[in-house]
Amino acid sequence: MDEPQGGLPSSVYRRRRAIATAGTAAVVIVVIWAAGALLGSSGTIKGTANDNPNAAAPAAASPSNPPPSGRLSQAAAPSSSASPNPAPLLPPAPTSSSTTPPPPPPPPPPPACPDNVIQLIAGVSAPSYSVGARPVFTLHVTNTGPTACTRDVSHQLRSLVVVPAGGGNQLWSSSDCYSLTTHEVPLLQPGQVISYNIDWAGRTSAPGCPRVRNVVPAGQYALIAKLGDLASEPTPFALTAN
Repeated sequence: MDEPQGGLPSSVYRRRRAIATAGTAAVVIVVIWAAGALLGSSGTIKGTANDNPNAAAPAAASPSNPPPSGRLSQAAAPSSSASPNPAPLLPPAPTSSSTTPPPPPPPPPPPACPDNVIQLIAGVSAPSYSVGARPVFTLHVTNTGPTACTRDVSHQLRSLVVVPAGGGNQLWSSSDCYSLTTHEVPLLQPGQVISYNIDWAGRTSAPGCPRVRNVVPAGQYALIAKLGDLASEPTPFALTAN
């Protein structure tokens, strides 16, 4: 141990030495701090946060807490690479497997029946009738062709007529007192028959249906069916006296 100088007690000497040592350390710290401040202000020392590639980037300003200037920061602005008016999305073109073929065209309408396939038959309910009876006459229309066809059989075109069996003037026609007009164009299948019935009062008639009508006397007569310009073979029948 060193001896006290100047005859000072050893305790006083140690206290002064400790104070001197502390002062020297403080001076060294001040010098180091001043040197660091001078180096930082000269720009030769940069922050280590930017030198670290793994360091997190500073957070952008939140829209709810904008910068003091009132403008959004560049990081928060929309990207300049985005198109302001994006092109509309078009539906994918249909593939051949999903394309529905168009429906087939409707079949053409059936043709009209020519005259040579239409058969007319005048039917009587009995071979003979008493004078004053009301015979039932029938007009039969048959399609004798191989295919279906249509035929106009409207009321104004069809008729049944009574004539003398040996020929002569027409005595009665179903169309004289029945001026009904219809539109009837049925489809007739091959071999199909359509029939029309009428009761005959046994009296004469004339076009316009005159009020004076005579009773047809006993004799031999024939019934003929007509459709437009077509006429059937005559069907014979007789009227007998009571």
